[in-house]
Amino acid sequence: MVTAHPWTTGGVFLKSSVLKAVEAEALAGYARDEEACGYLKGPAAEPLLCDEHVRMENIANKLHAVDPERYFRTARTFFDFNGKRFSDAVEKGASEGRPVKVLYHSHLDAGAYFSPTDAAMMSGGEPPAEEGGAITLGPGPAFPLAFLVTSVRGGAGRPDGQPYIAEHRLFVWDGAAFVASTFSVID
Repeated sequence: MVTAHPWTTGGVFLKSSVLKAVEAEALAGYARDEEACGYLKGPAAEPLLCDEHVRMENIANKLHAVDPERYFRTARTFFDFNGKRFSDAVEKGASEGRPVKVLYHSHLDAGAYFSPTDAAMMSGGEPPAEEGGAITLGPGPAFPLAFLVTSVRGGAGRPDGQPYIAEHRLFVWDGAAFVASTFSVID
């Protein structure tokens, strides 16, 4: 199957410098006790290549402060961002021949999985109304993207005691759900 956005089926190539930037942001987020988030871009002429990292501010704590009942999670276990700024970045990237290809976020002291809340939010559905509540999956991502999740773990039991990157996993929308896919790291 040929797609206008090949990165949405996985198999992306991340420049090692880009993955290092994601890892640095994830570790900085861990130090702030919040999930990091951002996006990866690359040349349209090389549709599977991501060679640029852009950090976004996780606004989950701000949302929680304004409406703790609706936004019951803090940035430690939830991420959100300025949707208008992201939409503008997607539009600008496409028009400049450097599309946004991957949206990333980190998980703190948890695996690199696509959580039910992630799936609801990224598919345009409804997240849980309370911790452990049911989600409603939506029709699919609003933008043609792949999704990278990075696991950051605390340093307990490690000789240096420092937090570390445990794993990365890429996910794509298969038309009905988010499924694990592949990526490669290149110099």
